[in-house]
Amino acid sequence: MDDSLRGLRQALAAGFIDAATFDALAAAIGGGARQAAVSGAGAVAQGAGDALGAGAVKIGGDHSGAIIRTQIVSNYYGTAGSDPAGKRLLASQVGAYLAWLQERTQSIELRGIERSGASPVVALPLDTAYVPLRARSLRPPDESGGDARMRQSRRHVAGEADDASGGDPSTGDANDLALSEVLALGNRLAIIGGPGCGKTTVLLHIAWALASSLLAGDAEPARSRLGLRLVPADLPLPIFVPLASFARHRRHLPAGAPARERTLAHFISHHLISREAPFELPDDFFVRLLNEGNNVLLLLDGLDEVANEGERAEVRQSVENLVGGRRAMRVVVTCRTIAWRSGGTALGGDFRQIDVQPLDYDEHVVPMVRQAYACIHPQDSVRRNERSEDLLAGIVRLEADRRRRLGEGAPRLVDSPLLVRLLLIVHLNNRTLPEQRADLFDKAINALLQVDYGHDETDKRELSLDWMLYRDMAQHLAFHMHRQGADQGREIEEPALRAILRGEAEFLPRIDDFLRQARQRGSVLEERDGAYRFLHLALQEFLVARYLSEVIGRESRERMLDFVAGRLMDPWWREPILLLAGHQATHAARSARELLRALAVAGDDADARFAAAELAATAASEWRESGEPLRADCARRIVTLLDDADALAGARAVLRARAGDRLSQLGDPRFDPQRFFLPADEMLGFVRIAADPEFVIGTRSADRGRVARIAGGEVYDDEINELPTPTREFHIARYAVTVAQFRAFVAATGHAIGDADALADPDSRPVRLVSWHEALAWCDWLNGMLATSPALAGSRVAALVREQGWRVALPSELEWEKAARGGLRGAVFPWGDDADADDGDGRRANHEGSAIGDTSVVGCFAANARGLHDMAGNVWEWTRSLWGTDPGRPDFAYPYEFDDPRREDLRAGDEVRRVLRGGSWGFHRDSARCGIRGRLPPGSRLDYIGFRVVLRSSPILPL
Repeated sequence: MDDSLRGLRQALAAGFIDAATFDALAAAIGGGARQAAVSGAGAVAQGAGDALGAGAVKIGGDHSGAIIRTQIVSNYYGTAGSDPAGKRLLASQVGAYLAWLQERTQSIELRGIERSGASPVVALPLDTAYVPLRARSLRPPDESGGDARMRQSRRHVAGEADDASGGDPSTGDANDLALSEVLALGNRLAIIGGPGCGKTTVLLHIAWALASSLLAGDAEPARSRLGLRLVPADLPLPIFVPLASFARHRRHLPAGAPARERTLAHFISHHLISREAPFELPDDFFVRLLNEGNNVLLLLDGLDEVANEGERAEVRQSVENLVGGRRAMRVVVTCRTIAWRSGGTALGGDFRQIDVQPLDYDEHVVPMVRQAYACIHPQDSVRRNERSEDLLAGIVRLEADRRRRLGEGAPRLVDSPLLVRLLLIVHLNNRTLPEQRADLFDKAINALLQVDYGHDETDKRELSLDWMLYRDMAQHLAFHMHRQGADQGREIEEPALRAILRGEAEFLPRIDDFLRQARQRGSVLEERDGAYRFLHLALQEFLVARYLSEVIGRESRERMLDFVAGRLMDPWWREPILLLAGHQATHAARSARELLRALAVAGDDADARFAAAELAATAASEWRESGEPLRADCARRIVTLLDDADALAGARAVLRARAGDRLSQLGDPRFDPQRFFLPADEMLGFVRIAADPEFVIGTRSADRGRVARIAGGEVYDDEINELPTPTREFHIARYAVTVAQFRAFVAATGHAIGDADALADPDSRPVRLVSWHEALAWCDWLNGMLATSPALAGSRVAALVREQGWRVALPSELEWEKAARGGLRGAVFPWGDDADADDGDGRRANHEGSAIGDTSVVGCFAANARGLHDMAGNVWEWTRSLWGTDPGRPDFAYPYEFDDPRREDLRAGDEVRRVLRGGSWGFHRDSARCGIRGRLPPGSRLDYIGFRVVLRSSPILPL
């Protein structure tokens, strides 16, 4: 009883109950007969009356409100036993916890908004300002096949698993949904996404909705906001925990600390009761609650924010230890994508992955902006409509300009809640939006720093010096933190922070003020449990870029470039390098151009040279005023590297693919826009393949074992052949047909393509999602252009069509394989018999083992001996050859007879499959062999199927 009264007195002192409630509960402890209501923020109701006001918690009577939850908790928690007074006390304490949690999660803060006579922080109520985001749900590996999602066998395009509907096996079990619906997907969820995508806000929203429903004893807002179809008594108790704080807790434990103090359950209890929350639950309340595991929802934020990989692995193991064997416990973890995909971070197979998708303008950005301005100007509808429409129009202009510079397929700039919030801050303070990301961050940081000071005109000069000094301190700190690397550079403890700032004499008098500002206001830096971090990694990255420009660059451009050149291959430094170029572009355009030209040719090895060229090209693409000469220089540099056999052999495939995409955005000089984006040479990219009286298509039976052993896969019966097939002369395209080439056809003819996404990739990637019939239509169009277009009249290819009757067509599989082998008789792959790596370091072709995970710009892999690119990998390629006349049987096995009318009948119906060749980006290395054959119905449209063409002298059957 003494403990109960002590708890009541503490609750009264903390303001969680009023005097009347204290008296009522104290009397209940003595006699157990009186009923009362405890209010978190609302009023008190007696007996069977209703609780009044928001957040009221009712005890006794019909047990509505949080008493429903607390009685369930107390039943299996056990401390209160059968003592009604103990249960009522526990009810008041849990109600106080829920009221505290609701208050901490009820708003989204916009810091840095300059408002005369008002707080520099705008708090947007979560219940009106939160917009459910879009996500993609992926089942854990044990449900969807794990690695098999992307390890496709030849059979997906060659027989048993054919699907004429065009489904995409690369996506596995995935579907789009609103993040407000995620809790219905299971008890183990991992929300994964990029920086600033809204992961933490999702957890705050879940905590707020559950706390609000439990306090009110009502299914709302948990039902409509979270998709939980539960009565209030069955709603889980939310517990929000930052995992970085748990890691710090473990790090500072003495060596001899009891093992239980290292557990996540112990930390949660310590964190919530001893350090954070002003309520008086028993010390072991959360430990016992978590050990039971029922009716609890753990919200574990920021697995990626744990300082280093070693600690992340330990924290991950602690999470798995806690949830192991407790199937009823609900757990949601958030993590940045890049950290989740690293070796030791991802949680076990029973966690379902939820990938946060980029914002949709109409579905997310528009309501976010409108709801934010409705909260900022609640009494002035004209002003809020005017300001929101002005900001939305500015966003549309930003995105349109970006597409003009980077291409229609360029990712959106405003694709995350972070960007929307920064735009709001800058728009409110400046009335206009900057055109560059670096300028946006610059203005946002300036606003965040300046609004912490008043605007007394007599003291304006001194105050402006203050915030600029704080900006210098922030960028100095950001740079030295970032130099610690991805594992250690995200947060810093106070002694180390002070040591860094003491390195500059001018900072010494203001260090205490700088830290006080971080603790009390947040500003650009915030304090969490004695450690400091920037509000967002993007702000840290920009401040690093500013330091490189303003401090290192002030000494000399060469020193700045040397520093950057030493970090070209480190993903941790990619954003600072790009933001460095953006910052210089805004403040010193000439220096920025000189920097990018020097960066484009930097690098000591093949990997670094491709990385440098790609970074320079990306920066030039994003800078609207970079100028055509600079963009052309960057494009030519990438082409030079792609033409360098040593560079191609030495550089990782993912770096070449990334550089290829930048080349496409800049304008690929390998292709002539005046000639329908065909290759810019006199043969328009066609390569002559001489006649061969002894060519053997397929695989000899004697070579079957050798080929299977080299390729690491199966050799199928339908590719076995012993007899030669004489081939005639023909020409074949050096590259697969590209997106730009196919778009020229659509623009010229108005052809209604079956899937608009066929034109969504960068221009120089192979077109995909096209059916066999659409490939034929492109051939017919190009034939007409070669025969009639003045733009093509001077080419040798046009002369062959106009003067000798040659025709563009899809290749037969005989022609395709003859070209693919590159004159190497019996070669397993287009480059020979050396198998490419299959472990993420494949460099010879874009197959699953190259780790690109998508199509790549044509020519990113070395050509075969005939100068043909991507004859293996990238996309499977349609041929004109029939698999057979009967859909169920491979009638046309080998030997192959050139121009056999049965094999190349263009009139065969859609029920008869056509042959595909070459493998693709999502398939295993063994599908990139010269001899392997695939088959699909001609109406199929898949994201791993494209085509290339031939020019041949003999008629295309049927006549």
